[in-house]
Amino acid sequence: MDDRMMARGLAWFGIGLGLAETLAPRRVAWATGLQGHEGTLQLYGLREIATGVAILAAAEPERHLGLRVAGDLLDAGLLGLRAMPANPRRGRTLAAALAVAPVVILDTAIWLKARDRARFVPPNPADLPYVRYRATVETVGPDEEATIDRIIASQTRLHARNLEIFGRPVRASHGKMHGAAIGELEVLPNLPPWLRQGLFAEQARYPVVARLANVPGEIASDAVATQRGFAFKVIGVPGTMLPEHARERTQDFVLDSGDRFAAGTAAQFLANHRALEHGSQIPDGVKAAISSVSRAGNAALDAVGAGSALLDFFGHPRVHPLAEAYFSQAPLRFGDYIAKLAVVPMGPAQRALADAPVEIGTDPDALRTATVGYLRDHDATFDVRVQLCTDLDRMPVEDASAEWRENESPYQTVARLRFPRQEAFSPERRAHVDEALSFCVSHSLAAHRPLGSINRARLRAYPALARLRRQAGNRPVQEPRSIAEIPA
Repeated sequence: MDDRMMARGLAWFGIGLGLAETLAPRRVAWATGLQGHEGTLQLYGLREIATGVAILAAAEPERHLGLRVAGDLLDAGLLGLRAMPANPRRGRTLAAALAVAPVVILDTAIWLKARDRARFVPPNPADLPYVRYRATVETVGPDEEATIDRIIASQTRLHARNLEIFGRPVRASHGKMHGAAIGELEVLPNLPPWLRQGLFAEQARYPVVARLANVPGEIASDAVATQRGFAFKVIGVPGTMLPEHARERTQDFVLDSGDRFAAGTAAQFLANHRALEHGSQIPDGVKAAISSVSRAGNAALDAVGAGSALLDFFGHPRVHPLAEAYFSQAPLRFGDYIAKLAVVPMGPAQRALADAPVEIGTDPDALRTATVGYLRDHDATFDVRVQLCTDLDRMPVEDASAEWRENESPYQTVARLRFPRQEAFSPERRAHVDEALSFCVSHSLAAHRPLGSINRARLRAYPALARLRRQAGNRPVQEPRSIAEIPA
């Protein structure tokens, strides 16, 4: 739940409270220990209603929560006066103050965040001290290879368990597909020198195939609100590839809806993954309950600027998959520099969906239904943006759980993804994209080699798991040379 939705929810809460204070002042006074102040409560109630209506009517309601903060101060003053020892009903007053304290904190935190955003002046990208890539930006731990071996062993066990449960191979990550789209990547012209790197060095157009999915490596009901994935494969790219991809001409970017990993290093990922090995055996109803609690808890934390990547993984907001931004989370080489990459929805119809959560209802594949339905009727457009590292201490390479703050280095647009309306889940395309294609961070130009502990684990684990899927599915997995190989 974003700040705008939270602000609207707080406005409705205020209207409800205002109606109670206006229509039943005696009962509210009795419940809060404020007998004798019924007239004041009615005035405060009218203020709550008027404030709530004004916030709901605003285009940016979060910026108008200052009205509620001012009202909160008046409420606090009245409660403070009645919380004195001389008040025989002081206990009720203190209980009322404790009950509304979380709402006051949310009001204040969201308003302050909105105020700071309005005041924020992004730095001039031309003036920033971008860190140059060099091999020494990575630090390999002494036991990292053994840790990666254990990660592959854990994911191999999960693969075998899922094969038994679902009757077919399932990806260890981005398991349940929502849709697959064919489109085009346009590298923008006239980029500044620090952005003309690798794939983005020259203005060009490339065919792409994208796969949207839930992040966990299982097939669960969409009532289990996990993070989403967006992987896209650029076909026919020029340049020197990573050694294990030397014969191919594709560049893969594997992105998730969170802007950072829940686990910062391979060792932390191993600990998390071992805990989740048996996740596919837990009933969907239990997982849906866990995701609901996680989503509500993270919404409250996010409102005060303390959002949790781990809680977001277990309880992601029900944003439409095509109205969501996706992130590389871990850094990659960006030619002469170091960067994180993101794709951000830009189509007007997509952006209109941002505040309209997908209703799951009784449809276990509601996100797929929403994705396929949208692409059947609308085009989709995304900006491809990069965030360049400016300080290795504040924007570390080895800790994928660290936030790279945009006030240190803003995202800059380098390309545009366009997907024309299409049938994104035909039986032929589903089978081909799910069974004959793999999306791996190791499918990469040397200029965009993934960096850091998490990515070094992915560079080994992804190909190993793709081989397992190929063997279990008895179908060759190969890189496309032409977009014509992807079924309509």
